Amino acid sequence: MSDSNMIKIGWVHLESDANMGKMVVLKELAEDERYFLMFIGNAEFAAIAKEKGMVDTPRPITHELYLSILEKLQVEFLRVEIYAVRQETYYANVFIRINGQEHAIDSRPSDAVALALNRGIPILVSSGLFNRRLTHKEIREYESLIKRVNF
Repeated sequence: MSDSNMIKIGWVHLESDANMGKMVVLKELAEDERYFLMFIGNAEFAAIAKEKGMVDTPRPITHELYLSILEKLQVEFLRVEIYAVRQETYYANVFIRINGQEHAIDSRPSDAVALALNRGIPILVSSGLFNRRLTHKEIREYESLIKRVNF
């Protein structure tokens, strides 16, 4: 699934909002206007938060168990790619190498992000999945349009 339109993520941010829920925001650089946003569940939020050093658990959580098993089997983790959205669901692959052969493993993007943070491997996101923060002018134009439309 790898393509030249992939953006390497350098900034992973977690947000929790009482109205909107739990989110992970990915950007190439923290100051970038373009971002990739996905809503995630509590378990996925906790896994990513742990990998970012925001929480500590006394025992391994699920993805750490699986990573420990795979490490014993000498699986090499290469990268994570979030590559598509279909019917409001994002798709990702985790790329691994076993005995010199590369394999792409289907994954939920949130799980892939936690794994990538744990293993220190690149997170790549298709540029077509990025959103851009609206400028103040664009927001004013949008608000003006909404005021003119009768529902």
